[in-house]
Amino acid sequence: PEARFATVPMRRGLLYRMFHRRPEIHHKYSKASQMDHRWVSRTWLTEVGLPQYRPAFESLLVDGRVLATLTRKDLEKYLSVSRKFHQVSLLHGIDLLRRVRFDKEALHERRLQCEDIDCDPLVWTNQRLIKWAQNIDLKEYSNNLAESGVHGALLVLEPSFNADAMATALGIPPTKTIIRRHLTTELNSLVMPARAALAAASGGGDSSTRPKSASAVARPSSAGSVGRSSFSRSNHSDEEKKGSFRRSFRGSLGRAFGKK
Repeated sequence: PEARFATVPMRRGLLYRMFHRRPEIHHKYSKASQMDHRWVSRTWLTEVGLPQYRPAFESLLVDGRVLATLTRKDLEKYLSVSRKFHQVSLLHGIDLLRRVRFDKEALHERRLQCEDIDCDPLVWTNQRLIKWAQNIDLKEYSNNLAESGVHGALLVLEPSFNADAMATALGIPPTKTIIRRHLTTELNSLVMPARAALAAASGGGDSSTRPKSASAVARPSSAGSVGRSSFSRSNHSDEEKKGSFRRSFRGSLGRAFGKK
């Protein structure tokens, strides 16, 4: 009981941010109110591959309205999401919800259309990616994606998530060069068209969705991070914070997957 009461001030702080600092979001995403906290904690977190955060989300009753306003700082301060990769995963998952205007039915319909066809990876859940890995003859490694935070929106929207990062998520050893090359080919054929479609839809002006060459998606950076590209997120207030976030993200992919 004491632990439950201790969350009340935190819940109030989160609600204050939601209603008083970004009120315009609730007018723009009216359907967010149809996503109750049970759906967010039990369904959505599983879809993005991070069900381990369910207790934190449940304790603060995070529903669709709260989800629509969450920032990286909120995730760390209120929900104890300290791993940078997990923060990025959740923020891209929220970005996908914004792109469909928090319409659960529309999102579900799009997912049904690509359940058995390798198309529209932007809306793929973590479970759909596991199925994809099995279908491309990587069944031995596919279950390593469970609870990894890897989902379709992360693949498509995060330009620094490359084939090397996916190999790490799958737990494919660096010595398995043939398997890694096979993964690179399959991942590029899946992600590149989706990124190109987003770039075309946005007029090619958004660097976060602009497609990269196959080599850029395939090669790891010399620093050994997920990729050289930085995260261009609107919730960073200035360039200094962007730089700080980018530096702190280096190496976090390995930690997120339990690697030192």
